[in-house]
Amino acid sequence: MPIGLNWPVSNGTDPSPIVRSKRIRWGDVIFFKVEEIVFEAPRFRLTEHSEVFETMFKLPTGSHRTVEGQDEKHPIVLEDYQAVHFDALLKVLYPS
Repeated sequence: MPIGLNWPVSNGTDPSPIVRSKRIRWGDVIFFKVEEIVFEAPRFRLTEHSEVFETMFKLPTGSHRTVEGQDEKHPIVLEDYQAVHFDALLKVLYPS
């Protein structure tokens, strides 16, 4: 996901964009690793459009303190997928 986003200003006097230097957090974020790239995505659309992800996120986490997907150091690893395809999926689910 982009680090900075430009949003149009509608204050009536200055049409210049607002530049955001921080990431926008959409709530419950999940991390995936595909090939060697770690992707960050809001969970809500994944569960909204996929029974597989919805079921995966409802599974009990067990007694481990680390939960897969909770941060960049512990992403959900998707084997046998290409990063370019996962990136395309995210662009469809989360258009800018």
